[in-house]
Amino acid sequence: MKRASMLALACLGWAMLLSHAASSAEPSGVDSPHSADISKRNLTPKDFPRWQQLERNVYAYEGLHSPDKQGVIVNTVSLIVVTGDGVVVIDGQGDVPQTRLMIENIKKLTDEPIKYVVIASDHIDHVGGNAAFKEAYPNVVFIGSPVSQRRLAKDPNPPTMLVSEQRSLRLGAAQIEILNLGRAHTGGDLVAWMPQIGVLFLGEIYLRDVFPAMRSAYPTEWLATIRKAVYLNPTWYIPGHGFIDDPAIMRRELDEARQALVYVIGEAKRLKEAGYACESAANCPAAEHANWGPYANFALRSSQAPLAIARVYLELDGKLPET
Repeated sequence: MKRASMLALACLGWAMLLSHAASSAEPSGVDSPHSADISKRNLTPKDFPRWQQLERNVYAYEGLHSPDKQGVIVNTVSLIVVTGDGVVVIDGQGDVPQTRLMIENIKKLTDEPIKYVVIASDHIDHVGGNAAFKEAYPNVVFIGSPVSQRRLAKDPNPPTMLVSEQRSLRLGAAQIEILNLGRAHTGGDLVAWMPQIGVLFLGEIYLRDVFPAMRSAYPTEWLATIRKAVYLNPTWYIPGHGFIDDPAIMRRELDEARQALVYVIGEAKRLKEAGYACESAANCPAAEHANWGPYANFALRSSQAPLAIARVYLELDGKLPET
């Protein structure tokens, strides 16, 4: 698609998101705490894994991310699609034990084998348990972007089916479009779009109530990628981390995540213009002078803020890596 057309789609998508968010009247997203910390909803690790049916034969599955240094725990979300001719999993869990447990839970839903695992995010909290899929289903195929294939080259289970722009999976009754909408959280980000039923799994492009995590992100491009995703106008926006409420709340919260990105990028620019240094996440005096405003209580803020500042500084200096 030509650059001008993509820009037009992105702008239209942003307008659609804002329009839907403004018209939504459901109060629970407002009343819920703006943090993906499981304790903020009175949950403990014993309450996980858990899952919910989004549409017929489509499930959002929640495992757990490892605690940060402050002990904060957020969930890690996978999408499970039972097609009638095999199961497709989009993003696994962070370790083998959790992924084995996911497989056991899938077996409670169906006796169909897992045929495909889509790597929407190539970060360890989403691929660390992928060996369990191969262990249980030796013929399983891993799908990912060329960037993810390079990053996972030394992993025993790198993606072998690649998506540079788009690939259609038609399995049983399911149509799943695997799309590369642009760089965002990892640089190798993919999404899974089910147009027949309106489910869009965004993976770590959508971090609900998690402080924008930018260790390998492309900050400004991330915003553009969200706008392109919104243009698809799904019923369900499913995040890679964060709680899953009803569709109207998930739409509104995606715009909140976008606004958080805008705010963090803007604050990092202010810090740089003020002359505060941030050579790396480990050496970032600028973080002590940051004002995170309404996003100060987002989960993982203390660990992710220095990373975000350092990454935005790299972008401002034109030093972000190409891949």
